[in-house]
Amino acid sequence: MKQTELKILWHDFITSDPLPYPDAASMEHLTLKPYVTESWLRCRRQQRHDHWSTPLYAKGITFKSLCRNRADMINIAAPILEDIFAYLTTAECALLLTDETGCTLSFHASPAMSQRLMALGIGEGIYWRESMMGNNAVTTALLLHEPVSLQGYEHFNQHLHQFACFATPIFDSYSAVMGAVGLILLNDSDTVSALALVHSTAQQISAKLHTDMILAESNQHLSEVHALLDGVEEGVLAWDHKGTILYLNKNGSDLLNVKGEKLLGKNIQDTLTLPQRIVHAIAENRDVYLFETAVEFQGAFIALAMSLKIVKGIANTPDRYIALLHPIDHIRELVHRHGGAYARLTFDDLDYVGTSSAIRRVVRLAQQAAKGRGSVLLHGEEGLGKAYLAQAIHNASERRDKPFITINCQAIPREAMASEFLGNNAHTDKPVISKFELAKGGTLLLENVEYLTQEVQTALLQLLKTGLLNKANQTLVPLDVRLITTTDVDINQFVEENRFRRHLLYELQSFDIHVPALRERSEDIPALIKHYLKIMSREMGAHVTLSEDAQQLLMRYAWPGNNRELRNVLERAYSYSSGNRIKVKDIPAPLSENILEASSREASFHLHSLQEMERDALIQAAMHCRGKASQMASSLKIGRTSLWRKLKQFNIHLADYKVG
Repeated sequence: MKQTELKILWHDFITSDPLPYPDAASMEHLTLKPYVTESWLRCRRQQRHDHWSTPLYAKGITFKSLCRNRADMINIAAPILEDIFAYLTTAECALLLTDETGCTLSFHASPAMSQRLMALGIGEGIYWRESMMGNNAVTTALLLHEPVSLQGYEHFNQHLHQFACFATPIFDSYSAVMGAVGLILLNDSDTVSALALVHSTAQQISAKLHTDMILAESNQHLSEVHALLDGVEEGVLAWDHKGTILYLNKNGSDLLNVKGEKLLGKNIQDTLTLPQRIVHAIAENRDVYLFETAVEFQGAFIALAMSLKIVKGIANTPDRYIALLHPIDHIRELVHRHGGAYARLTFDDLDYVGTSSAIRRVVRLAQQAAKGRGSVLLHGEEGLGKAYLAQAIHNASERRDKPFITINCQAIPREAMASEFLGNNAHTDKPVISKFELAKGGTLLLENVEYLTQEVQTALLQLLKTGLLNKANQTLVPLDVRLITTTDVDINQFVEENRFRRHLLYELQSFDIHVPALRERSEDIPALIKHYLKIMSREMGAHVTLSEDAQQLLMRYAWPGNNRELRNVLERAYSYSSGNRIKVKDIPAPLSENILEASSREASFHLHSLQEMERDALIQAAMHCRGKASQMASSLKIGRTSLWRKLKQFNIHLADYKVG
């Protein structure tokens, strides 16, 4: 639209009564750009068209802070804007850069244009605000997230009619607006390609920002990878298809006793002699799993274990090769770690907390066993933590720094048991490493020992008597291993049924420790509950407690699943609770109902005090009525006053029984 036509439309708009133009829809006949129409309506409600307010501007520390926040964009944009400004042929122009708030961070202007704009207070540091300056290209571009041009009478404020303004937002890699590039010309200038120039400039800045971000992320990832590789326990050696060494981490340098930077760029064939197995694998383009070897480096042979990983090239790029170099001592450590679990627990960490004489006797016997050297047999029901007790015995013994290998005999197939325990492979005459060899010098824990086959029982008895393991190739391997075994059954019954060798049991019983069931030592339940709540509090990051009613209820349960069942019930109850306090209503319903039914049955056979019977009746009514006093009074056939008196007497809180 020509400026003469725009001038007429602008004049009609500012001189007309507001009613003819209540909204943008009513102005469609003006044939203006939609964003011009909308901005005129906003400006008309906020300011006068003939009044100019000096723009807000940032200065001093505030302006420096804004520039620091957008230093990456300013540094990238500065040379681009300088080059473009140098090649602008028009005599009067201004090129500027703003942040996402519209604050002008960089300002280039010809002397004549600078004089015009400074007369209006426009320069570096000013904020482009529609509410003060009227509609302008910078504000609108930042608002719409698209290129915008406003020329002459498209501006609401008449002080900007002399200018043609163009602006385009700058986006970061996440499509968020970081700022804008603006170009100001005189309205009578040639503006055909002005918006395209500004748009191209903003895109160039955005692209450079994106490139720099990718480069920074790549460098960050590379630094993280190098830090990770320097942190692994293995040596890492990498080279390309030409044999050029690309990387050697710190542990690789320590293993080869050379500084890594001295090898970078050198040919691997001139530096160290690779094993033939690695050379053949590279020729056949296949990976190599861990194997023991020796490499020649600087005239010396270094014993180690090696793996090879071929990194396939992408888009026809050559393959690269990574060798993992493992010290032999470290390999043995890994074998121990994979063969079983390290013993982490001590007597201070155990679930065996309590004051009963039975549990104190268990701990005392276990501590005595830790000082001895003979085999230990732990027997008792499931869920009592016998494997934890075995770890504590190992950690309190002279073998604490040696391997601790755990085997669950029930989990091993019968046909594989000889191989696992004795190193005799049924499919080949070649011997394999047995669990006894992995535990050499340390402790071997056999859980559910009653599941051992007769063959393994015989070999185990021979091993315990002689200290020698008879391998498949008739090799006798001397072993120093302490045996701890556990069982959940009556092992003597197995002996009577000829399912377990009597003399093997004798060898296993140097220290015989029976762990009593939880129902046999109910006085330990409060201490166990306190112990588990402490563990849960640490895990949940909150102070978990249990109401007195709930504890009294749990005290009356037989706990067939022992310690493990108690902990699981507490964890489930906490998951049902609305806060950090476990109440009676949070205890799983089947469990609480079973406890009350058992109490009722027990009451029919044993005399209970009136107080115990009254308390049980109140708790059962509270659970059934969900803590509603009126229903409880009706169910118990007593008055509400009597009910409240008895609740207070037994310290029962109905809030603990209400649901929701």
